[in-house]
Amino acid sequence: MRPQENLCHVVQPILRWGMVLSLLLMFTGMLMGLVIGVEDTNVVPLRDIPSGMLDLDPPAFLTAGLVLLIATPLARVLGALCVFLGEKDHKFVLISLTVLLMVVAAVLLGAA
Repeated sequence: MRPQENLCHVVQPILRWGMVLSLLLMFTGMLMGLVIGVEDTNVVPLRDIPSGMLDLDPPAFLTAGLVLLIATPLARVLGALCVFLGEKDHKFVLISLTVLLMVVAAVLLGAA
C-alpha cells in the first residue's frame, strides 16, 4: 500500500467518526434540553462531564460534543504521527510532534 493511501485509511475514519459522534452528542443534548426544558445552558467543566452525562444533564452532552469536536483534529495528528512512525518518515514525524507540542503548550498556557 502506498504511504498516502495508508495515511488516508487511518485519518479518514478518525475525522468521520469524530464528527459523527460529536454531532450525535450535541444533537442529543439539544433534544434533551428541548424536552426537559433546561434554563441553564452553561458549559460544563471537563471533570463534571461524565457525571453530568450519567445524570442525563443536557449541557453535559453539549459540552462533551464540543470537546470531542475540538479533539478530533488532534486525534488526526496523532493518527498521522503513528503512520509516519511506521513508515519511518522522519520529516513528517518531526512536523507532527511539533504540532502536538504546540497544541499542548497552547492548552497549558491557556489554563494558566
